[in-house]
Amino acid sequence: MAKRTDDERLILEMFAYMRPTGSETEQLFIDRYLTPLGFQRDPFNNLVVTVGDNPRILWSSHVDTVHSNEGIQTLHYDGEFLELSKGAKKTSNCLGADDTAGIWLMTEMIKAGVPGVYVIHDAEESGCIGSGKLAQGNPAFFDGIDVAVAFDRYGYNSVITHQMGRRCCSEAFSASFTAALDAAFGASTDYKSDDGGSYTDTNEYTSLVPECTNISVGYFSQHGRSESQNVPFLIKLRDLMVTADFSNLVIERDPSVVESLYGGRGWAWAFRDNDRAGSGYDLRDPWDDPDNYTAFRDVRSQDSLEELVRHYPDVAAQVLQAYGLTRTTFMDEISEVYGEMALAY
Repeated sequence: MAKRTDDERLILEMFAYMRPTGSETEQLFIDRYLTPLGFQRDPFNNLVVTVGDNPRILWSSHVDTVHSNEGIQTLHYDGEFLELSKGAKKTSNCLGADDTAGIWLMTEMIKAGVPGVYVIHDAEESGCIGSGKLAQGNPAFFDGIDVAVAFDRYGYNSVITHQMGRRCCSEAFSASFTAALDAAFGASTDYKSDDGGSYTDTNEYTSLVPECTNISVGYFSQHGRSESQNVPFLIKLRDLMVTADFSNLVIERDPSVVESLYGGRGWAWAFRDNDRAGSGYDLRDPWDDPDNYTAFRDVRSQDSLEELVRHYPDVAAQVLQAYGLTRTTFMDEISEVYGEMALAY
């Protein structure tokens, strides 16, 4: 077995932490890896630190994972892909690359002195709670911020231009961000515009920040036991992020203008639970009030969801893929409900 590099050892250490929102293990992770870098809690429980004078870019990830249990998990690493060990798959429901990968990348950028406002959001997996509260409770925080970048996308080459069917960044911005990475790499990185984004924290900021996006960080099959992380890819992305020149990013999108792939309200009929104690929901049109909007929280009937899937099957497939569902696992679910005969049709 080849000797592991310092980068690999640190990545494996960080990925071992199972961090459900608000868990003791989440706080231990923060104390060990984030507090020493200067991160402090804001009033909405997000972790924030600023590098440089008056930076115009917000870099983001989220501290929580979708683990059912907290604690330390064992991992298997073959020199390329990191995944749960066979033993861990019996007790852990995911690797947690979503979004430990983004956190590691941001900590490396901070160590290298890359300018920016760094925000590691609270409770993204519970409905972008930390980012939603920040956008609603302190919009002045975003004064002077032109760009909000999340490191929370699966795959190798996405610069997300649309989330939940709505434009979050301009094509000109996407092209300029890709150009910066290509220049740092000295060749094409294959990053390109992707209009199939589901939802992450930067979507909460689209009415406040002109250019909001989400960038692929090399994980796959997130939210499941087969989740994996390409470690060399993540390290190479770090190398690009700490050397790239982002001074020429194009700022073009008007945050006051709503542009949808599907017209009208797009496809996201979901609403923010304004009372976290659970006493009620605000059912106003989310397009009329962006701060009343959250991911994947449909308080309408099951028939309504089925109707949306019928009308927008391509988007439904994108959401399933974003949550790590493959054709095989989907067919397994079909057979569970309808029996093996269904697989023949």
